[in-house]
Amino acid sequence: ASLGFTQLRDPPGEPRRTMADEKKEPKDPKKAEKKVFDEEDEAFIGYCSFQTLDEDGIAGRTVGCSVQAPVHIISVAGADDVVFEAQFLTSNPLFFLEMKNEERFYLFGQWWMDGPKYSEAKEFSYMVPIRMQDCHKMAETTANEFKAQAICDAIGSSSTRQMQVTCCTEEKKFKSKLAKVHLTIPRAAWLEYKAYRVRMWKASKLGVGGGGGGGDDDEEKKEEKKDE
Repeated sequence: ASLGFTQLRDPPGEPRRTMADEKKEPKDPKKAEKKVFDEEDEAFIGYCSFQTLDEDGIAGRTVGCSVQAPVHIISVAGADDVVFEAQFLTSNPLFFLEMKNEERFYLFGQWWMDGPKYSEAKEFSYMVPIRMQDCHKMAETTANEFKAQAICDAIGSSSTRQMQVTCCTEEKKFKSKLAKVHLTIPRAAWLEYKAYRVRMWKASKLGVGGGGGGGDDDEEKKEEKKDE
């Protein structure tokens, strides 16, 4: 016998909705792209290397011809210029870079992201080679400091948008050694480069690019699994 209660039924053809369905937020289709773009640089990991080149562009292979170090962003969040810093231990007896005061030697450097191993796909800037003898002349009048220029090929009109590099040296055992390097990139150019990284990442997912967007081609699939 009926007790007077009416059983509620789902509308025909519609699945039963649960509280989990109601609380579930709509998926953001751009979530993975935003993680690769990393607007606030929260996941930034960078490295740089500098080396001595001769007048033929050949790198030196002896002690004192190359250094590598992590790169840190030292500018405040949202600043007009993004400043990257790297420091080198000048007292290291083997791994240092000597600024030779000779006309036939040049200083060259590269900056890249995502890991200590250099990758052309991850490079975000490189230094225009500068004659070491010219560096010594500048350092004589600016307290062991000299300036150079860097380029990011991935941004538009890159040859006319060169970036400033400031280098500091220290005298150790009668040798001038590279001690610190600052790379200054205008924020607009930095965001433009990171947008390029996103395109590289999307291209790699289609099998037509060289990677370079964070190193995880399955980022969207992982996000989908998290949302399930």
